[in-house]
Amino acid sequence: MDLSRRQVLGLGAVALGALRLPTTANAKAASQPRLFELPLGTVNAHGWQLTDPLKAPDRFDLVGLRWAKGSHLHAQVRAREAGGRWTRWTALPHPHVPLDGTDPAFTGTADELQFRFKGQARRLTARFVRSLDDAPRKPRARASQQGPLVIPRDSWGAAQAPPRGAPSYGVVQAAFVHHTAGSIEYAPEDSPGIVLGIARYHIESNGWNDIGYNFLVDRYGNVFEGRAGGIEAAVVGAQAEGFNRDTTGIACLGTFTAVPLDDPAIEALAKLIGWKLSIHGVPVQGQVTLTSGGGSTNRYPSGTPVVFERISGHRDSNQTTCPGDQLYAQLPHLRTRAARYAFSASGLTVKAAGQKGLKPVTVSGQLRFADGSSAASAPLSIEYTTAGSAWTPISTTNAGPDGSWAVSVTLPASGQVRAVFAGDAARGRLESTPITVKVVPSLVLTTDKRRARHNTAFAVSGVLTPSQPRVECVLEKQVRGRWTRIQRKRINVRGGRFATKVKPKTPGLYRVSIVADGVVRRRTLRALR
Repeated sequence: MDLSRRQVLGLGAVALGALRLPTTANAKAASQPRLFELPLGTVNAHGWQLTDPLKAPDRFDLVGLRWAKGSHLHAQVRAREAGGRWTRWTALPHPHVPLDGTDPAFTGTADELQFRFKGQARRLTARFVRSLDDAPRKPRARASQQGPLVIPRDSWGAAQAPPRGAPSYGVVQAAFVHHTAGSIEYAPEDSPGIVLGIARYHIESNGWNDIGYNFLVDRYGNVFEGRAGGIEAAVVGAQAEGFNRDTTGIACLGTFTAVPLDDPAIEALAKLIGWKLSIHGVPVQGQVTLTSGGGSTNRYPSGTPVVFERISGHRDSNQTTCPGDQLYAQLPHLRTRAARYAFSASGLTVKAAGQKGLKPVTVSGQLRFADGSSAASAPLSIEYTTAGSAWTPISTTNAGPDGSWAVSVTLPASGQVRAVFAGDAARGRLESTPITVKVVPSLVLTTDKRRARHNTAFAVSGVLTPSQPRVECVLEKQVRGRWTRIQRKRINVRGGRFATKVKPKTPGLYRVSIVADGVVRRRTLRALR
C-alpha cells in the first residue's frame, strides 16, 4: 500500500501512541523518553512524493528514518515549531555502515515535520531524539599533548549516552572529513546538544557501540571529543566502512552541500588534523595506500589497495555525497592549512584485540623519535593495570628497524595495557596512551544428564578461565513458547571450577544458564513424567 496524503494526515493521531524505545540515558532522561518514533507505513514513489505536515509524538531536536530490509529510499525533511517557520529542506544521509535507515538530521527544536520521499520502503518509521535541553550550554575545552582545545566527553553530556562496551584500537594513517546533516542555523550553545543527540541516535537507534565519529567540529570552531577511548589514541570509529581501523573520522555539524564550511571551523579542522596525524607519526600531506575491508557501502571490494590523500572526504571511500559538495571542494585548502600545524613528535603507540580465555593476545605498536634517530632495538616494557592497581610489567620486547614492535601476552583479567620506553642517554622516557583490553572468559558447561523424571536432581558443573569469584545459575522453564525463570542462585568458583544441582519440579522443557562476567553458557534439560 502506498503512503497517500490522506494516510499521512491520519498518522498525526496514531503518533500519540507511538512506541517509546528503551534508552540508556540517565534517570532524568528515563522519566521523559528522549528517543521515540512515529510509524509512517509504506512508500512507493517513482518521483519525489511530498507528505502533508505531521505532528510528532513529542517535541524533538533530531530525526532519522528506519525501514524494512530490502527498501531503497531517498528522503528529505524539514521541521518547525507548531505554527512556526519551516526550516530548509535537508537530505537524510545514509549511515556510514550497513543499516536499514538513515543517520539523523538536526532540525532544531520542533513539533511538526514534513518529508519528501523517492523510492520504496516498507515499515517506514521516523525516529526522533530530544537532546538540546539535556546538554551543558557552555562546556569547557581542554588542551592535550601539544594539541588543540578539545571539549571532552564529560563536558558535553556523554554520560547520558554511555558506550555499550569497551573501545577497539587500530592505527591512524589518514583522516576522513564528514558532515552530519541538518540545519546550519544553530548557535554555539546548541552544539553540545547536537553532539549528544547524534550519540543517542547512534547508540540507541542504530545499536552501535558508541557515537560513530572520533571528533566533531561546529561552525564556530569548537572541537568535541567523539567516540570514547582517548583523544590521542587510535580509537576505531564507525565512520568509513572498510577503513575504520586505519583512519580517524571528523564530522562537521551541519549540511555543507550548498554552502561552504565557515572559516573558524576550517581553522579548527586544520589544527586538529595537523596535530592528530603528527602524534601518530603520519605526514599531513601526500598520499597513503590503504587496503579495503569491503562492505556494502564501500566503493572498493575487500582486499583492494586504495590510494587516498592523507586528508580525504568520506565520499572518497564510500558510496555517499558526504561531506557535501562545498566542503569537499575546500579539502585542498584544508590540506595546505593543516600542514602548517604538522610537527615531528616522539611517540609510542599500542593496540590490541580482546583476549579470549587464557589464549595469548598480540599487543603491538610503533615507536618513533622526534629527532629522527632510529628506534631499532630500543627496549620496551609492556605494563598492565586493573581495578586501580599499580602498573605492573608483564612482558618486554624490542622495536624493529622501522620502530614497529609486537609481543604476545596473557592477561589475568580485563584491564589496561601500555608500552613504555624508559629512555636512554640521548632520549627521554615515553609512555603510550593506555588502552583497555577486555578478557572474554572461556566457560565450559556440562550436566550429568539431559533427560530424567521430574523431581530428579541434575548435576551442573563447569570450568571458567580466567576464574572469577562466583557465577550465577539460572533455571528456566518453557511456558507457551517463552522462557520463564524458576530459580536463580549464586555459586562459588574455586580453582576455576564450579558445581551445583537443579531439580525441575514438573514435567517439561527446561534451560539451565551459567552467567559469568562477560560470558553465558546454556543447556536444555527435559523433565519427564
